[in-house]
Amino acid sequence: MTFRIGIGFNTDIPVSQTLHYTLLAEEMGFDSFWLHEHSFSRDALSYLAAASQATTKIKLGVGCVSAYTRHPIVLAMSFLTLQEASSGRVIMGLGTGFPMRLDLLGIKHEKPIAALRETIEICRGIWGGKQVTLKGSIYSVTNVKSLAGTAQSTIPIYIAAWKDQMLALTGKLADGYIAKGGESTKSLKRIVLGIERSAARNGRRLSEIDISAYLLTQVSRTDEEAYLIARKDPFVCYMLSVQDDYLYEETGIDPSLKKPIAENYFRGNISEAQSHITNEMLSSFVVAGTPDSVCDKVKEFEKCGLNLAILQPITKNPEDIKSVIRVGAMLRG
Repeated sequence: MTFRIGIGFNTDIPVSQTLHYTLLAEEMGFDSFWLHEHSFSRDALSYLAAASQATTKIKLGVGCVSAYTRHPIVLAMSFLTLQEASSGRVIMGLGTGFPMRLDLLGIKHEKPIAALRETIEICRGIWGGKQVTLKGSIYSVTNVKSLAGTAQSTIPIYIAAWKDQMLALTGKLADGYIAKGGESTKSLKRIVLGIERSAARNGRRLSEIDISAYLLTQVSRTDEEAYLIARKDPFVCYMLSVQDDYLYEETGIDPSLKKPIAENYFRGNISEAQSHITNEMLSSFVVAGTPDSVCDKVKEFEKCGLNLAILQPITKNPEDIKSVIRVGAMLRG
């Protein structure tokens, strides 16, 4: 599978502005445009609907929709509609969503593997024009069939989750995988190995599964300037606060160094939390530096098994975003 470059955003940028960047990425030959959906922000599928009409070539993905917040039939019909609107360019990134946010919504999130497996089965059945009946442990449907016909072409499903059971499910059923922003090259190697082992157990090859990852990216004139900007970003601070200890350990960073970041962040002392972020953390978990440094780091991820690098600009500054898009064009060759 050839190595490709995508561009990704949170839904915290207005639709019209995001479409401007999407068109620019399409002009520069990017493979795909991705949106990371947040429970309490703008709706990612609405962005994709707008992008489907504004663009003609770039693939359109969401990473990810939750198997709990939208019923599988709603998801199936939404993506069938998006696939029609985009002439077959849509990709479904599927996960569970963050448990704490689901708790705030009063949504139960038990049996996550079953929730994803049943959602995949229902969606593929609907897209294939089948009359679907399923008595699952999370979802049950009886004699449901699409009134809009079948999918014109395959709608790929990428799993966006990081626990071992999710990697096993990816190797067994999914068309692709989406790593969250903030993985290191070492954690990506482990993820790819887990997916590969599951694929082999299920008579599949790793080459059948598209390995993608959000890479939190900042491009600046110097590496130190890029680190300074990344260190001051609230989302980077949050991400480093909630990283699992094992992610620090496998990069050789003492996980106890996370404690003052997390404690201060969740007390609202953001500046103090940011002061405890080290360059070593930033070097491990974000892609920041000069254009050449960023290109080198992305190529390190490629060597670890990454097929699709989704460059996600760290800041919302228009010039920073355009710099990331320019580096993406460099990586395309």
